[in-house]
Amino acid sequence: MANIDAIVSVSGVSRAFGRKVAVDRADLTLSRGRILGLLGASGSGKSTLLRVISGLEPIDAGTIAIDGQIVSIPGRAVPPEARRVGMVFQDFALFPHLTVAQNIGFGLKGRTDRDATVAALLDRMRLADRGRAFPHTLSGGEQQRVALARALARDPAVVLLDEPFSSLDGALRAEVRDDLVQALRDSGASAIVVTHDAEDAMIMADDLALMEAGRVIQAGTPHELYTRPTSVAAARLLGPINLVEAEVRQGLATSVLGQNSTLLPDGAALMGARPTDIRLTKPEAGLPARVVSVGFSGAFHVVRATIGSHILSIHVTGQLPAVGDGIGVTTDPTPLLVLPLT
Repeated sequence: MANIDAIVSVSGVSRAFGRKVAVDRADLTLSRGRILGLLGASGSGKSTLLRVISGLEPIDAGTIAIDGQIVSIPGRAVPPEARRVGMVFQDFALFPHLTVAQNIGFGLKGRTDRDATVAALLDRMRLADRGRAFPHTLSGGEQQRVALARALARDPAVVLLDEPFSSLDGALRAEVRDDLVQALRDSGASAIVVTHDAEDAMIMADDLALMEAGRVIQAGTPHELYTRPTSVAAARLLGPINLVEAEVRQGLATSVLGQNSTLLPDGAALMGARPTDIRLTKPEAGLPARVVSVGFSGAFHVVRATIGSHILSIHVTGQLPAVGDGIGVTTDPTPLLVLPLT
């Protein structure tokens, strides 16, 4: 049965460039009014998947539907301008010789409601006093809001954003990201945001799809994927993780970190713990470990400690041990992840 809330449905889609398969039998669903983060490393296929959804690339297998209409099958595709898709590119692609208002209204030529639509979008994006300004006079956040307003001007079914923060760093990146999310929320738009940054993806998205080697390897809410990844690749995409060997027997996995239940079959597995889920304690109160380094990371310190043949990375906000100290480490069973070897 079709998902009646789906605004974008990607089913079994593949796209190859010669012998290189960029997207491999990908399945993806964007629900109406939600923001979907598409997260993966460089070369994982996420930007190509965005391009086939937009119609900028054909597909070699599968189907793509937007708002209930099939827009791509092998050998036949609805052109981008007929898909009700708004695009926001990495560099914003604003026309430097046009004002903010002219940029927003560029795709509305000939429409009688052009001026009213532009004025409404300027107000919604908090750009009402910038309509006559040129792009080079705007801040990075303002330029991004202009690009989003232009994408929304034609009332798209979905907005596609390709690495919208790739050129920004630090506090500006966070400010622009938060601005963009608020603008998307205020507009009620359905959106897919491509990013390689786990923090951006988890903060922005209602739902996440993780990509590796052209495939969507897991999808769900950010919390589900962070706390219940189904593979090592998925776990690593969402942040640093300590991995050690584990043994599964009758539904119980055991490692140097502890024990946790699992549905994996008996045999070798991996057990993972996020650096935030490991606590330091006195040597006699936990698993014995020895500190090999202590580094400052701003909001916390990163303590690296050996336990057996493993080196664990631990995020610490309280009292710090010194290099060479013997310590104890503990973790609750709940955040211990039990993952297959492959």
